[in-house]
Amino acid sequence: MSEERPAIRARGDQTWQERAACAVAIEVARDPDLFFPGTVADDERIRLAKGICSSCTVRATCLEAALECRDAVGVRGGLTEAERRAVRHSFTLRCDPDRVAAALAGRDVHLTTPERQELIRWAAASNTSIPLLASVLKISEAHVKKLLRRERRSDVDGSAGTSSTGQAARQTAAA
Repeated sequence: MSEERPAIRARGDQTWQERAACAVAIEVARDPDLFFPGTVADDERIRLAKGICSSCTVRATCLEAALECRDAVGVRGGLTEAERRAVRHSFTLRCDPDRVAAALAGRDVHLTTPERQELIRWAAASNTSIPLLASVLKISEAHVKKLLRRERRSDVDGSAGTSSTGQAARQTAAA
């Protein structure tokens, strides 16, 4: 049974590794470096590692963790380093409203740049507290104030707030 999408984890949470297929695979016990093939030409070891990943229930979480920390070594989440490099761009463009909502609720989650921008849009529309935003974004309160001013100014100009999360927050704030 594979995971549809990764659960929203706290930044740095690695507890999912206990449920990983590689944690109990006999092949890994025989070859501890199986997921770290020495050369690109080591096709058999790569195939074996990917086979273990294909049945893993936390494969998507493993891949997300590797992309978050820009892990460039070995097979992670069923992908080699080169394959992860190829998908990294789409990962960095991800904007998941559930992750933004979790961050606004005070959870310490990794946010991509678009998710951080969406968080500011949502916070500006709902008058979220500045100390909370500073804590979530790991920036100073002065920087939060600057980002909120910029967002409010662009919203007045009509150039921001076209995302569904931002629209939902504005509707909630208006109600």
